[in-house]
Amino acid sequence: MNTPTSAPITHIVLFKYSPSITWAKLESHFSSFLSLQSKCLHPSTRKPYMKSMRMGKNRSWEPYSKGMTHGFVLEFEDQDDLNYYLTQDPVHKAFSQTAKDLMYAVIPKCPSN
Repeated sequence: MNTPTSAPITHIVLFKYSPSITWAKLESHFSSFLSLQSKCLHPSTRKPYMKSMRMGKNRSWEPYSKGMTHGFVLEFEDQDDLNYYLTQDPVHKAFSQTAKDLMYAVIPKCPSN
């Protein structure tokens, strides 16, 4: 059982896609996002460092989504790994640049560099 000091770090991202996006672009985006789990490599070990990733479409009828249609839940071993992913990982940066044209809104926004 994980103790609070050794618990994995959860990173949640919610997307609202541009209304003009095609299904083919959506599928390509999902595939690219899911591939980050194996393509994002730790800078020293050169091995994948993301522990897990899940995704899904919001199917709730509650009125709290603010238009966000899809969510991704990423899990990292520690805060350092998440920080590297958000601010330095070149694979994630390239993905974010490509994906931003598909988005109407993203919560949370990654720091821009």
